[in-house]
Amino acid sequence: MELINFLIEHYFLSIPLLIVIILFFISNAKKGGQKISCQTLINLSNNDSALVVDLRDSESYNAGHITASINIPVKDLLRRSNELSSTEKSIVLVCEMGSSSPNAGETLIKEGMKDIKILKGGINEWRLNNLPLI
Repeated sequence: MELINFLIEHYFLSIPLLIVIILFFISNAKKGGQKISCQTLINLSNNDSALVVDLRDSESYNAGHITASINIPVKDLLRRSNELSSTEKSIVLVCEMGSSSPNAGETLIKEGMKDIKILKGGINEWRLNNLPLI
């Protein structure tokens, strides 16, 4: 209750703080590309309009991955980005939980790639939805 009273009494400080917090979350939400759901990824894959890039290490990838995805570990992304630059498809980045894909997306955007998408929740979300892995 004291915090609320403080914020009300010092509204001239509270409003800019609130604006900064909102802008931070908006900028973080857009970082690295558009976030998409598992269903959207399925639709893109069915239309053959997505290249799915699994950013996990090779061991995790071999333990189970999305059909037709390619494995480029995040540590090798910059070195192997030329493998992605020739595609006309959307590039969908998939990591374990959706946390490292935004940074990888930023790397690809800096390399000149445009249509970058990120699977929300990563492969973990895919599993939670009981979707198949190979």
